[in-house]
Amino acid sequence: MHLFLGWRAMEDRIGSIAYTFERVLWGDSRARHTFLIACSDEHPLTLIEIDVGNRERGIKKGMKLKIAELEEIPNSVTKLELIGETTSPTALQQLIQNAQTYVQEHPNYHVLLNNCRTFVESLIDEIPEFRNSIPRKKGSILEYYHSQAKHEHPGALVKSKQLLKDVRDVHRHNRQYKYTSKLVLNIELPTLDVDINTDIIEVRL
Repeated sequence: MHLFLGWRAMEDRIGSIAYTFERVLWGDSRARHTFLIACSDEHPLTLIEIDVGNRERGIKKGMKLKIAELEEIPNSVTKLELIGETTSPTALQQLIQNAQTYVQEHPNYHVLLNNCRTFVESLIDEIPEFRNSIPRKKGSILEYYHSQAKHEHPGALVKSKQLLKDVRDVHRHNRQYKYTSKLVLNIELPTLDVDINTDIIEVRL
């Protein structure tokens, strides 16, 4: 399973205003909605997030788990990061179970303490391969990536979307071979070609 961390603009009025202020004051992405995209052979593109509600329908944000199988990467994605890969055959199933448990234990949405950020960080920390390998700032995974967003390469989103598409296609290919009782091919993934610090690239991938 490959795991991606994703962001998109908030969908409510308060979020949009906060997003504007954050962009002006800090230039990073901390006011965006945070979610996960998991890719496995059985489920090549799976969205895992806290449902942010629907302003037009009058549905307020709450701690409601949303898991959806996607065919394509949503156009609303504004930033993507590859967190890493785990070879555990039960990784995705365990990730979904952990997400369900988190929502059961934290049923009430709180903008500071219990939101999409804490949800995502908690799930990542539940995966042993990722717990100690991901860079952090002040103990926070997201704080690290928010600080990196201030100096993000202009083409980073395009290239990271392409990487996610390539990962999805590899898993689709593997699933096809499994279903036809053939060997799973080990296809080497492309590397991100961005103009940033080489050490950071090595840590991320």
